[in-house]
Amino acid sequence: MKKKKTLIIVLIAAALLVGVMLLLIFLPKGGESADSATLDEGAKIRTATDKNGVHQVVVATEPNGEIKNNSYGTLIEYTPAQIKSIHVENQKGTLDVEANTPKGEATVYTLKGYEDFSLQSGIPDQVASAAASMKFTQVASASGDKPEEYGLDKPRATVTVTYTDKTKSVFTVGNDAPQSAGTYVQFGTEKTVYLCDGEAVKSFDLGLTDFMDLNINKAAENDENGAASSITLTGEAYGGTVKLVPNDDGKNSASYKITEPEEAYANISESSNIEGGIRGLLADTVELVNPSAEQLKKVGLDHPYAKVTAVYPDVTVKLSGTKPNSSGTVYLMADGGKLVYTISADKVAWADSSYERLQSEYVLNPTMTALTGVKFTADKDYDFALETKVSTATDNEGSETSTTETTVHYDDEEIPVGDFTNLYDDVSLIKSAKLTSKSFSGKPGLKVVYTFSDGSSDTVEFYPADGQNYTAVLNGKAVSSCYSADVTRVINDVKKLTK
Repeated sequence: MKKKKTLIIVLIAAALLVGVMLLLIFLPKGGESADSATLDEGAKIRTATDKNGVHQVVVATEPNGEIKNNSYGTLIEYTPAQIKSIHVENQKGTLDVEANTPKGEATVYTLKGYEDFSLQSGIPDQVASAAASMKFTQVASASGDKPEEYGLDKPRATVTVTYTDKTKSVFTVGNDAPQSAGTYVQFGTEKTVYLCDGEAVKSFDLGLTDFMDLNINKAAENDENGAASSITLTGEAYGGTVKLVPNDDGKNSASYKITEPEEAYANISESSNIEGGIRGLLADTVELVNPSAEQLKKVGLDHPYAKVTAVYPDVTVKLSGTKPNSSGTVYLMADGGKLVYTISADKVAWADSSYERLQSEYVLNPTMTALTGVKFTADKDYDFALETKVSTATDNEGSETSTTETTVHYDDEEIPVGDFTNLYDDVSLIKSAKLTSKSFSGKPGLKVVYTFSDGSSDTVEFYPADGQNYTAVLNGKAVSSCYSADVTRVINDVKKLTK
């Protein structure tokens, strides 16, 4: 009997302990009232549509004017597909977004008066999303007194949205609240000031140029259309006309040849950069729409600093650009286009190049496998004969591999091709520098004659110019300057190889 009483006492104690714990958990914290522990159901508001079809929101207040449960809420709740039009007035101007949503299809947006312009993907959707549904995090002022404190005396944007049910919403946008808390907004014709999400409201700041498509032109759809048959460069940057065509003679490693103003091989890296800045261009911004002559003059496109015309199998691309400004920005316009873009100069190398920079980085850099002979003349003649053979092998799976082998003879004796390659690299990779004088005379310090497998030849002569430089003469014409040390090294290498 004593044991049963003890067990009952233990059970009662345990029940009391559980009760105390539950009481501690659910009691209001910090001395607050029990009401503060209830779920926040948002601000007490009443929505309506006035006689003009404009949506209104009225916030419930206490008799003393204080807001009942100042918390979050929803000003309007539609979907973008229910929008017919959006009229925007902001610091960038005025524009009208028209929306059309065919049944079962995506919404198509156009700008009134600019229907023939392509719009930037996602931008109209961004504005429509904010115009269709707007929430607030709290009420900043029920009375709307002192609108200057919220930037609503001179709103940065006023947006009128017309829905497919013929009702409207009006958003008046003021300043951003401190500490990124949101943006002050008035809704309808009421003076109540709400604090709304700043990122959503920011879309109402967008202007005409923000809507325009940033794609300047399209990239080639396939490799066959990716290479230009000619690239013509004009404008102040080039001092005349410079024309590039693909180099397909197999005699030189250059990708392009210069055919105007004079025939030469083009600098490999510079011509490659220019080629890469013509098709498939994406602008950084759109600066002007339907620019006037005065506006073109202001940005420097009345007389473009550089122009490029590139002929492709499927299209001819014509672009005009200004000289890059101090921040490396180019104003650019497509021929016949109605937009002025800004783009980084490193994306359009043709706008920041020159004829001098397009000239080959080497005096002459023939492809060794295209040669049948190289003759050096210094203190005497050093005549090397070359022969290149290409053999093809097929493996068990039917895949073919090609092997190129070059042999070199001097005085009818074969010499190691690796040793000759070292000499050949020294002479063919002599760097070309700006020509200080086209005059040359006397006897060249070094003469090199390259003979190609098609029977043609090129002759390069190096004439002493001063103590540190030689003048390089290609087929009788002075083309560049080069360092004396490079020429002297080749002469020494020839003598060592033929000992």
